[in-house]
Amino acid sequence: MTGNAFAKVPTLLHVRKGSTVTHEGREYTVLRHADLNKVLAREEASGELVLLKLGSLEAPFRGASDPPERRDQVELEDVSSEEWEIAQSRLQAISPLLDQRRNRTKADYAAAAANAGVSVPTLYNWLNAYSSSELLSSLLPTRKSGGRGRSRLSAEVKLILDNYVQEHHLTNQKPSVAKTAREIRRLCHDAGIEPLPAVSTIYRHLSWLSEQESLKRREGRRAAEQQFRVNKGSIPDADWPLALVQVDHTLLPVIIVDDKHRKSIGRAWITLAIDVFSRVCLGMYLSFDAPSAMSAGMCISHAILTKDAWMARVGCGDIEWPFYGVMDVLHLDNAREFRGKMLALAAREYHIDIHLRPVKQPRYGGHIERLMGTVSEELKGLKGATFANPRQKGEYDAEGNACMTFDELEKWLVLMFARYHRAVHSGIGTTPLTRWREGILGTREKVGRGLPPIRTDAEKVRIDFMPYEDRTIQDYGVAIDGIHYFHDILRPWVNARDPKDSKRTRQFRFRYDPSDMSVLYFFDPDLKRYFPIPYRDMSLPVASIWEIRAAKKAARDVGMEKYSERDLFALIARQRELEASAAAKTKAARRAEQQRKQQAKARAQKPQDLPQVSKVEPSRLAPAIRGYDPDDIQPLSDDE
Repeated sequence: MTGNAFAKVPTLLHVRKGSTVTHEGREYTVLRHADLNKVLAREEASGELVLLKLGSLEAPFRGASDPPERRDQVELEDVSSEEWEIAQSRLQAISPLLDQRRNRTKADYAAAAANAGVSVPTLYNWLNAYSSSELLSSLLPTRKSGGRGRSRLSAEVKLILDNYVQEHHLTNQKPSVAKTAREIRRLCHDAGIEPLPAVSTIYRHLSWLSEQESLKRREGRRAAEQQFRVNKGSIPDADWPLALVQVDHTLLPVIIVDDKHRKSIGRAWITLAIDVFSRVCLGMYLSFDAPSAMSAGMCISHAILTKDAWMARVGCGDIEWPFYGVMDVLHLDNAREFRGKMLALAAREYHIDIHLRPVKQPRYGGHIERLMGTVSEELKGLKGATFANPRQKGEYDAEGNACMTFDELEKWLVLMFARYHRAVHSGIGTTPLTRWREGILGTREKVGRGLPPIRTDAEKVRIDFMPYEDRTIQDYGVAIDGIHYFHDILRPWVNARDPKDSKRTRQFRFRYDPSDMSVLYFFDPDLKRYFPIPYRDMSLPVASIWEIRAAKKAARDVGMEKYSERDLFALIARQRELEASAAAKTKAARRAEQQRKQQAKARAQKPQDLPQVSKVEPSRLAPAIRGYDPDDIQPLSDDE
């Protein structure tokens, strides 16, 4: 790999008056905002004044002819809860300075440092780290002895400490930290542990305890809830753009057709994100698949990122969709796909506060419900529209009249939202576009929020919102859903021990796109980068996770107790052949065939969506293991 393979580049681009930006390799100084998606800028070399689109801007390089190094990535779940607490406390320490970004004085820095109990240079370091990314992970501690996420305490001392804390320290007797430290050292002495843990080390571990957990154990659950719990029966006022965003799914009431035969293949799901302040559609994701963590994550990452490249891809590059940015509060349904760990971790990283809607109380999601209702009403005018009841439907043949493909429906939705954004909304008395512009750029009466910073790490945003599996790495590589993957980058981690428990094999994070299981994304803890890990058998065809699981079920149905990867993919090939031959006859077959086409288009786009993931290079064959056949796979349950 080249020296710049793991370079550190800015991950956040603030576009405001006086900012330096890069466009097509040239540096410009921003003079003012011309509109939501354009700025007036002066080229530094020639002095020429030009209008630049936000989506074409990049962060400037400084100090060397080569680009500076990119910031190391962090695998979110590898971070301990104690370290997240430290990062959060550091963010609280610098928050007063973030609020007065333009008028800071030396006294402000000194006061903030004194309140945090650190030196002014340390506070500067925290502020600079956070300002360049606005990621909570940028404030995580790095320890020279244990390393990030690793304790300096031995496993025996950690066990004694944890037991004492749970049984004595977090009780209503409220022993002091000093007494707790003395007792832990006494217990270690009685257990024959040498050397005894330092008092300062014990203090640090006690300081990592969640304030909420401490209060709950000492004062009771009610006291903790009164101080910390978010009232799920209410939502904050959306007084500015991105203050509150609601997300939900719906099955679109229109039947679409396949590309080849132009015959009906059923309905598609859409996931939408609405900015409550302005009512603009901040993000969307269209899919054949039922709602899942993947569709929720795709919609949220789409909402965060700028839309220029996506608009060009769907054939609407001449239309502006200038809405993007990290939201303050994300308001979600209580459905299972919104309650997973992936979303919670990603939300913490981007400093997004998640509120779950109370069960059976739809009024708390009224804005997104009305937006989905608007979409449904618009679709009723299309050929192939379905209806809510037989009376509305009458004798109308929705399947027979269907004529729009998946891609055409996506483009139609983009055009529909373009009209929606420019039409007066009864709930706000103006157009969503105007409302967003006023909230961002301001009016004569009210100062605007300012253009949201542009995330230049789109790859990280997309990967952070992908589902994942944790696996150990064996001699043959790694297995997920009965399929084996291998690349040389995994070799140093074969049978690696858990740094927190040397008796256990270490597990690693592998992210994946369910529609394309031909590659996993492995986070290397040392190199701090994601790497694509292909099939162990590179001759196997691309398949989705649903095709793989359908093939496994088919194998069980015919009584196959054991089967290899090749057996599975042979079944997948047969299923595809049957679908292709039946496509002209059955809707399900046409839908499956069209779904594969959409997945192939998404795969072709990945080099643009994930440009910084280190490229796959040819790897040597994974070593053979005596007495083990990696192609011999035991059937796995549907719930794995």
